[in-house]
Amino acid sequence: MNKTLNNSHPFSNHNFIELLETSKSVGNEAGWIPHHFKNDQSVLPSYIKLHSHGEYIFDWNWANFYHQNKINYYPKLLHAIPFTPVNAPKIIGRFDDFELLSSESFKFYQEHNLSSEHYLFINDNEEKVLSELGFTTKLTHQYHFYNSYDSFDEFLSKLKKNKRKNIKKERKAISNSDLKIKTIKAKEMTSEILDQLHFLYLSTIHKKGSYAYLTKDFFLNLACQQSLIICAYKNDSPIAMALFFYNDKALYGRNWGIHPKEEENYPYLHFELCYYQGIEFCIENKIEVFEAGAQGEHKLLRGFEPVEIKSAHHIKIPQCYEIIKNDIRAQNEQTRETIRHLRQYLPYKEK
Repeated sequence: MNKTLNNSHPFSNHNFIELLETSKSVGNEAGWIPHHFKNDQSVLPSYIKLHSHGEYIFDWNWANFYHQNKINYYPKLLHAIPFTPVNAPKIIGRFDDFELLSSESFKFYQEHNLSSEHYLFINDNEEKVLSELGFTTKLTHQYHFYNSYDSFDEFLSKLKKNKRKNIKKERKAISNSDLKIKTIKAKEMTSEILDQLHFLYLSTIHKKGSYAYLTKDFFLNLACQQSLIICAYKNDSPIAMALFFYNDKALYGRNWGIHPKEEENYPYLHFELCYYQGIEFCIENKIEVFEAGAQGEHKLLRGFEPVEIKSAHHIKIPQCYEIIKNDIRAQNEQTRETIRHLRQYLPYKEK
């Protein structure tokens, strides 16, 4: 097997990109216009964007700056897995083709009516290639769990007493309740389960006043993906679900939903389905990293560490680019300071 291929990632693969497009979660009407760069072996997923929704690396301030100066910020060129705030290779196929395809993309961006070009959730090698093209790296942060345990109890034993006690209390509240927790892998997903998952996804979206990026067809076809659902049943009916994707290296938490009438009855259920069950899955399957999605300082107290996230950006108008680079530098220093501060509150015992 060619080690330069990255076919096993649950997001950086043809099936997932195709599902987003065939389900019409992305497309012209959604303001995500596919314009992928490719050769015989590899694809650089790319989108001409008419807005900045669904990206998780925010550039709204830059768009407002353009608007205030009566300059069009959209369309822009984006390289990212839509609606997916995870660290995933930007290239599908051969890692070695990233330099070639990113150069082709940069040439296209320079020659067309695009204000800027953006790569979200990049790795160190991608950062190096993009830096040579003139991109600037922006830093943000997430919370990841790093697995080195043989059991959940061993994980708990590494925590400070009060943090360990709190997790036990939260888990006991669920284990003593009338709920049953079940892990449903892709081959076990029925249309009924997937339809209910979509309903619970919408309930969370409506509660937050957000926009439902993912269509029903996306959920109904999840059984073809590297996915699993952690589901809470009450009287044999599902009332809450958490959706994950995974491979042998990492687990990725993506979406969560609970029936609106049940949320107040089970205040710790979110932690159980989205974090503790995911940690147990990683331990049982020897998975190294658990990325539980964007934001959430409450993850810090439950074993997740703050980590630096990189993105790369290029602005076409030189004067605007200098102003935005200054903004990026200030944000980067603030992000580094935030991570240093957060690490003081890790729940682990002193080594």
